[in-house]
Amino acid sequence: MYWNTSKLVRQLEGWIQKIPTWLAVLVSVLVLATVAVWVHEDVAIKSPSDLLKRETLRVFFENAESFAIVAAVILYFKGAPDRKAQKHYEAWRVIDNAAATKLSTSYARIRALEDLHNDGVSLRLLEANGANLVRIQLSQAHLVEANLQEADLREANLQGANLAEALLQGANFQNANLRGINLRGAQLQRANLRNADLTGADLQDADLQGANLRGAELWQTKFLGANLQDAELKWAELQGMELNGAKLGRTTMPDGSVEHQAVEYWVNQL
Repeated sequence: MYWNTSKLVRQLEGWIQKIPTWLAVLVSVLVLATVAVWVHEDVAIKSPSDLLKRETLRVFFENAESFAIVAAVILYFKGAPDRKAQKHYEAWRVIDNAAATKLSTSYARIRALEDLHNDGVSLRLLEANGANLVRIQLSQAHLVEANLQEADLREANLQGANLAEALLQGANFQNANLRGINLRGAQLQRANLRNADLTGADLQDADLQGANLRGAELWQTKFLGANLQDAELKWAELQGMELNGAKLGRTTMPDGSVEHQAVEYWVNQL
């Protein structure tokens, strides 16, 4: 709901920006002036020449401050894209500086990423390997091909996010909300997904070699073509059919048993 509202607001802002500034100011002032004259009992406009009468001009001058305020407000809103662009530039500078200096913990980086996402900015190809992003809020974020290797994403909210083809080797997603996330083709070798909620997630063709999925919620999760060799699935919540088409080998299954032989798993093989 929040995402839809934000999208609607951005569309409205885009429509407003298409109106020339001078036209928006002129129309607004004319409308305000018309209302001011209309509510004034001593002024009657019957012809264009009546606009130059003393009483009419007095009404205009009395409301000049209101006209100026309206014009200032319009100019402020029309300047919003430039201010937003500057805000985004500053946010990316914080993120890039943190990455360049290999800074692990940066509260400013977390806020910058959340602000960019809330403004509808794509985070595709984000470089934040080794970053501390604990509890970050990036639901529905566009993080395709992002580099988050060894990043700390414990308790992060990435519900519905798109991390297809992302580099996530060794990343820590423990207790994270990953419901409906797109991890197609993602590199998740040695990733910690312990107790993560992956309900409805898409992990097709993902590489999860050596990943820890102990206690993870895997209802309706898609593993077709995924590599789960050496992965830990003990106590994971799933029905079995979720693993259809997954590659297993030395994989610890939910019941604690180990699938020693390299196989492509199908429910009808059980």
